[in-house]
Amino acid sequence: MAIHNQKRSIKYLKKNRRIVKINKKEVLNMRKVRIKILITSVGSLVGHNILDVLESPLFCRRDLVKIIGSNSIVNSPNNFRCDKCYKVPNTSTDEFSSRMIEIIRREEPDLILSARDEDTEALMVLMNNNQQLKGRLPYGELKTLTYALNKWQTWLFTQKYDLPFANTFVMGKSGGINELKSFVKEVGYPMIAKPIQGFASKGVFFVRNWNQVEKVSTLKNYMFQEYLGKPDAMDNYFELMDEFSPLFASAPGIYHHSCHTFISPKGDIDKIFISKNDHKNGATVGFRRVKNDELEALAISYAKAIYNEGGYGPLTVQFRLDKNDNWKAQEMNFRTNGNTFPRFMMGQDDLGLIINGILPDLNFPIYYAPEEASDYIIEKSLLPNIMSIENLEELNNNGVWKR
Repeated sequence: MAIHNQKRSIKYLKKNRRIVKINKKEVLNMRKVRIKILITSVGSLVGHNILDVLESPLFCRRDLVKIIGSNSIVNSPNNFRCDKCYKVPNTSTDEFSSRMIEIIRREEPDLILSARDEDTEALMVLMNNNQQLKGRLPYGELKTLTYALNKWQTWLFTQKYDLPFANTFVMGKSGGINELKSFVKEVGYPMIAKPIQGFASKGVFFVRNWNQVEKVSTLKNYMFQEYLGKPDAMDNYFELMDEFSPLFASAPGIYHHSCHTFISPKGDIDKIFISKNDHKNGATVGFRRVKNDELEALAISYAKAIYNEGGYGPLTVQFRLDKNDNWKAQEMNFRTNGNTFPRFMMGQDDLGLIINGILPDLNFPIYYAPEEASDYIIEKSLLPNIMSIENLEELNNNGVWKR
């Protein structure tokens, strides 16, 4: 990206709660910043968001960063937005770790960002077992990561700190069949069934009667969760599903409130960014910033509890109102996510906060959006991309592509 975009957008920065003008010398110093970031699963939506933030004409910093990507899928356009990209085995395979060690040893990144939940845990284990490798992960301790990656551990963590969370039941851990009946009586139908370790709403479905409860209770690594929302709002949808089987289906009116912040290694908690996220087919399609003092206080309580357990880095907690209009969390994660770029456009540069929080000596520039950006309404859409056959063949045949 051309540096003139950056010069135009960094004319003013907020520093120490006041606006200061940046002089030409500071601009030149910012050009000299050169950080190397490794993004795993760079072809994912999260990888797309990270690249969009760095390349944004609002505050372009792409020239300040060397991007090393890794991906198991060759024909992803994001691969070729990197400076160099490596083809890697799937995260679940035995070959993944040895390939990542080879890449990290060769590239010596300053920062490593995982773009999928599976990568996050695998990389944390890998780096803990190979501490001679260069590269910082912005995720605190492995045990705190499990509070987001393992939803049973999420439940135990929230109960330890008396944090509001959707009531949860796992067969064999919460109790047996009698305890499950008591749980169903307490939370009512519909309930949510989901994998204990899952992501992106995959394998999540509604449970609406006892026959379905019995079937789910036999599934391996599944859990029941209280449905957060008004049950009768789903009646028409369920009636339609009972009568017909749509080729594609998405529950109507599904949304949550997302609270995002960054916890520094010293325990400082950045301002809570709250958004209302509208869903379709399990993905956020509409995004609007909101203010809510109660949610802000709850998010701060979550952040303090995470730090108390040894965790830090990016934190997102998803909240919904239960049937009694009480806020409860339904999920949380500790990484950049699919809304990193919308948050950036509306005033929270969590990528800049991560870089400066983990690598403070770099003084990486942070974007501060104009005040009116908080009122933006953001809708997501798909964009077509062009990839050259030569680039695809180079990555597939050589295992690496570079500019």
